[in-house]
Amino acid sequence: MAQVRPWGTASWLFPKIGMRSWDIVGCASFEERCIALPEWFAAQKMKMNRAAIFRVADPPNRFTEEIEGLTDDREKRISQALPRAEVIRSELLAEVGSWNDAINHALPNCQSVILDVTALPKRVFLFLLARLLAKETLKDLIVCYARAGTYPEGPLCQDFNPIEAIPSYSRISSKKAETLVVGVGYVGFDIDELIKQVQPPHLNFLFPFPPGSPAARRNWGLLRKLIPSGLASPIIQRIHAMDMFAAYDWLCSLGGDVDNCVDMIALGPKPHSIAMGMAYRKLGDNAQILYAQPRTYRPDYSVGIGRNVNGEVEIFAYCLRRNGVNYL
Repeated sequence: MAQVRPWGTASWLFPKIGMRSWDIVGCASFEERCIALPEWFAAQKMKMNRAAIFRVADPPNRFTEEIEGLTDDREKRISQALPRAEVIRSELLAEVGSWNDAINHALPNCQSVILDVTALPKRVFLFLLARLLAKETLKDLIVCYARAGTYPEGPLCQDFNPIEAIPSYSRISSKKAETLVVGVGYVGFDIDELIKQVQPPHLNFLFPFPPGSPAARRNWGLLRKLIPSGLASPIIQRIHAMDMFAAYDWLCSLGGDVDNCVDMIALGPKPHSIAMGMAYRKLGDNAQILYAQPRTYRPDYSVGIGRNVNGEVEIFAYCLRRNGVNYL
């Protein structure tokens, strides 16, 4: 019997979940698309219990003033859509314990949660995902992602921290990775040095195809830069940019051997990064998720909100837990 993989557009999925009083975890960001889920939720007249909206500040840089002004405008629109929302101010490189304390304070004993990862940095939302799934009171968890309208040409972010494990996703085992999986997206860095350190027998690229927007050329360009020179042909696994469940199934298949350690680098689209977070739970102590956190983002990192052929905002939703039953 085929396993149920409940995902699709928000307008398709939520009616199938049933009536709930939702707690929402989201982000007030300089990206316009951060308002997509809150305004859609309000327009559907869905019942909200509480909302915790993270406002994550980058380290001071030449874009700070412009980004803060854009974020002020987005925060106002989110507050209008979700009147009881609590805005949680935090730093991008903050100790993760502060995020854990904030979510516990804002959403105590939460039962039905929407985690909107649209504009949350990967370091933040993957940690929040782990903490929410660990809550014994949590009966329902839907992760949502709104596509951007477009992305500009050129580097979208810079000033990367050294690559390290994302909090809550480090490998306990001291063994070296047998398999390295690199998510392919718009943002990349030189992995030659990492390859030399890890020297994995198996190198895999998780390639978003079809991509989530008109971006195939850029994805292939990044892939060419990521593949180290002189390396034997790696495996390139093509999975739709929005199909989190398919990415999860493939990632889990790589850890079939109990002694096979898997390192995953979360550079690809966020649905693929969610898949890495969920695969980590399945693969156990032999896996970890690595990331080089950028400290500077362009104010036009993304432009607008993605819309379908009918002009409706395009928000994808993934049901990870319903009525206490996990779907992964």
